[in-house]
Parts: sequence; structure tokens; C-alpha cells
Amino acid sequence: MTSDSGSTPTVKKQKGFVLTTPFAIIIAGALIALAVYAGGVGNEAKSTVTANTNTGDTTAKPATTQGIGDIREVSSEDHIRGAEDAKVTIIEYSDFECPFCKRFHPTMQKILTDYPNDVRWVYRHYPLDTLHAKARKEAEATECAGEQGKFWEMTDKIFEVTPSNDGLDLADLPNLAKQAGVKNITQFQSCLDSGKYADHVAEDVTDAQKAGARGTPYSVVIAANGEKSPLNGAQPYESVKQAVEQALAK
Repeated sequence: MTSDSGSTPTVKKQKGFVLTTPFAIIIAGALIALAVYAGGVGNEAKSTVTANTNTGDTTAKPATTQGIGDIREVSSEDHIRGAEDAKVTIIEYSDFECPFCKRFHPTMQKILTDYPNDVRWVYRHYPLDTLHAKARKEAEATECAGEQGKFWEMTDKIFEVTPSNDGLDLADLPNLAKQAGVKNITQFQSCLDSGKYADHVAEDVTDAQKAGARGTPYSVVIAANGEKSPLNGAQPYESVKQAVEQALAK
């Protein structure tokens, strides 16, 4: 017993070393790989949410699992630019103080110029309040201008002059409305002060969220057959054109 107990630990220790080392290496490698993978996924998800929520930057790609939810049907209550019977509809959810929305606005204007009969542009509000405190009131201002038939002119004017990121002085809105062609500035100011369109803007925000928007600008391209596809961020003209061509082909 003494002899066995003296030699056995040495043999067992050696066997344990030989048998467990490869498994230890495999397990360690697996744990490292898992950690790297988990870290990468976490970082990608964080980048996606941050970039799209805060800026709409197209350099951070949205998750491939992003889906398009229920979107409010386009109606006479919407602001529509382009041919009413166009084959392709682009619904844009936008924020007046978002610098990427400002960049994307001329892109959509060019799309309408190049596809005057095939594309209609529907504009809906999606002010990101935690980032742009002034955007919601600016959205209401365009609705008040819309009472006098100048919604699109006011929209163009705000994007033209705002430095973005809350750089626009809200006190300038009546003057901008006048430049946009609004005739009755007293009526415009009264409308703006009353918050008449606050609920309408809030409804657009809810619709944007249901549509899958996680940042601005966020657009949904609807083909003639009803198929929907998302456009995330300030996509360049060629990308939007390609999306339009694909929708027309359907």
C-alpha cells in the first residue's frame, strides 16, 4: 500500500497533464472565440442603434433583421409631392434639425425632377426630441404654412437655412414663412402659438416608429405591386435611383 500510494500520485498527475492539456487548449480557444464573437455583435448592435438613432449616418449599416411594420396608408391628409398616380411611392420620415435629413432633401428633390411621372414623395415628421429640441416646433410650422398651401415651400426653406442640430432660431419662423410665400403671417403665428398641429406631428412620430424607423432620415419605397423596401439614412442619389428602378421593375 505504501509503495502503491507513493507511486500512484506521480502517474496520475502525469496522465492528468497529458489528457487534459489538449482539452484545456480547445476549451480556452472556444471561450476566446465566443468572447470575440459576442463582443463584435455587441459593438455592431451598439453602432447601429447609436448611428441611426442619433444621426442617421449611413456608414453604420442597419441590422439585416430590421423589418417594415404597419405603415399608415397614404391619403389626402398627407403631404405629397409628385404625380398622384405615380407607380412608386417614397415615404420619408424626417427631422428638420437632422444634418443628414438636410443632406438628403436635395437628393429627393432631384429624384422628383428625374422621375416626374413615376415617383411621388410623401413627407412625414419624425423629430428626435432628445437630440433636436426645436425640430418638433419646426414641423408644426410647416403644417401651419400648409394651411395656406405652402407646406413644401416652408419645408424647403427650413432645410435651406438651418445649420442643423438646433441651430435655427425659432423666432425666425414667421420670417421664413413669409419668404416661403405665406401671405397671412398673423394667422400663421396664431396657428404656431396654439400648437394646433402638435397631435398631427405626434401621429407621424408613432407611424414612423411602427414603420421601423430607428433614426432619420428613414424612407420606405413602395412599388406598384405594394412591395416595401427601406432606405436608411442619407443615401446618395445613385442608391435612391437604384431603389426606384427596382421598384419600377416590380
